[in-house]
Amino acid sequence: MKYIYQAGKPEGKKFILLHGTGGDETSLIDLARLLDAKSTILALRGQVKEDGMHRFFRRNGLNQFDLVSLENETDHLLEEITRISEEKGIALADWILVGYSNGANIAAHLLLERQTSLAQGIFFHPMSLGVHTKVFDLSDKKVWVSYGGMRDQIVSEAAFDTLTEAFDKRGADLTIMETNSGHQLLMEEVQSAKAWLKE
Repeated sequence: MKYIYQAGKPEGKKFILLHGTGGDETSLIDLARLLDAKSTILALRGQVKEDGMHRFFRRNGLNQFDLVSLENETDHLLEEITRISEEKGIALADWILVGYSNGANIAAHLLLERQTSLAQGIFFHPMSLGVHTKVFDLSDKKVWVSYGGMRDQIVSEAAFDTLTEAFDKRGADLTIMETNSGHQLLMEEVQSAKAWLKE
């Protein structure tokens, strides 16, 4: 799995960056710097290709997910994060997952379906992938999520609500920001997430 690692200041946040469909490991670096200019970043590239576009797991059409690919790629992602973290001497619990769209989806799935010491996430425009098999407690998790409202042609209200309910019911500390801007990422979302980081 291709990635970029950039060490930041000791007092900076530590971000794992997971891009949306068609992005790559460079896509969210500027976003990370907006969230925290002193941050350490680990930016990963999804290893699935769809019509020439990078993704983190396969799909069989719009919002029709390949669940075998999802589980395999989630395991691989966690293995890569663990391996690189050990190499860099960073505890898993110190990272904050930052994902947009497809990257947010696999990151949220990882927190919901894998028992890991990864504990924080900033998820821009995520959705439920229809897989909710685990019931372990998530009270050690702190998650910020955003939704683009009825104008979002990718994420339905039902799919967003199913995801947030899964976190909420299992005790996660959940913050939700809703806009009416569709699927694109707004500066007001970035500012909200930045404020959340400082809480």
